[in-house]
Amino acid sequence: MDTRRSSIILFLGVTFLFWVTLYLYVPTLPTYVKTKTMQLSVVGLVLSMYGLFMALIRLPMGIIGDAIGWGKPPIAVGIFLAALGAFIMGKVNTLFMLGTGRALTGLSAGTWVILIGVFSTFFKFEQAIFASSLLTFSASFGRMVGTALTGYLNRIGGYPLAFFLAAVTGVLAIILSLCVKEEKRSPKKASLKSIALLVVKREVLLPTVISIMIHYADWSVTFGFLPILAQQLGASDVIKSLLINLNIAGITSANLMNTLLLKRVGHGTLLGSGAFLFFMGIVLIAVAPTVLWLFCGTFCMGFAFGILYPILLGMSIQTVDRSERTTAMGIHQSFYAVGMFAGPWVSGIIADRLGIRPMFVLTAAVYLLTVYAFLYLLLLKKRVYQ
Repeated sequence: MDTRRSSIILFLGVTFLFWVTLYLYVPTLPTYVKTKTMQLSVVGLVLSMYGLFMALIRLPMGIIGDAIGWGKPPIAVGIFLAALGAFIMGKVNTLFMLGTGRALTGLSAGTWVILIGVFSTFFKFEQAIFASSLLTFSASFGRMVGTALTGYLNRIGGYPLAFFLAAVTGVLAIILSLCVKEEKRSPKKASLKSIALLVVKREVLLPTVISIMIHYADWSVTFGFLPILAQQLGASDVIKSLLINLNIAGITSANLMNTLLLKRVGHGTLLGSGAFLFFMGIVLIAVAPTVLWLFCGTFCMGFAFGILYPILLGMSIQTVDRSERTTAMGIHQSFYAVGMFAGPWVSGIIADRLGIRPMFVLTAAVYLLTVYAFLYLLLLKKRVYQ
């Protein structure tokens, strides 16, 4: 097996383990935090630490990746932070330390910038969207495996077991990452001017704005208050685990479909249909009379996200020079992480005042208006429907 192919396989393995580390405890994290407080706004604040610190670190990580031209050291550090954050959350019993652990996992998620940037170097310039779809598939598969196990681990050893096993998985990911043969790139230090030019570059900005709103809605619902609504409808930890798992199974299957359909179906068609399916998923969850409706809604959201995310990811770097791709990816991911922070934080405040279901309805309405407005602007220029 040649070095390039073996590096691709190892890289996919590292990505898989990294996302298992980050998601092994996620399905019941909201209800775990809720055992420490009765205020949904506080639950949302703790959960939002992940997105906040991710937003703060991802652009610097992209700049660092391009500046040193070597991804392995920051990747190993990032995975270590994921393991440390999981260990802290499993060990402590205070809201402050839960928030601290969640913040560390948010910092670790900045590694995704460098993972994508390095992985894209194994492929030709015009294969950026295919590469991002392939790596996203590996990430989604890791999240799917992790979330499938949460409820059963809780049943065996309580909430802490999933956190501790996540930490162990992180150590394994670090060891595997050291085996990857990475070709060093020419270092390029980004200036403030070059960063500003990338931020306002139309092909970077518009996919990023759309991604912000998608992540806002996703982290308000799926990774925010869906498990709490499910608990109100009588769901056990295993059922809550399966709900999130089905969502990620939808993402994974759509990622796989993307790699097959991208050359046959226009990006615009996939983006337009995926955006509407995502909206319908939120609506189903908002009006759900039973847990079965939650399963239908969360699968719709997951499948739609799996269509939308890798396309927007690839589009944001497709026209960017290879030496600046990690920085561009850092910009894209730092900005959409704002949605991951604002989603649970703002939604928690709204849910405290209006209730969870009205908050979901409001989220769906704002999502629909903003996403289609910016999709129109994006597709008007690119004419990808043709």
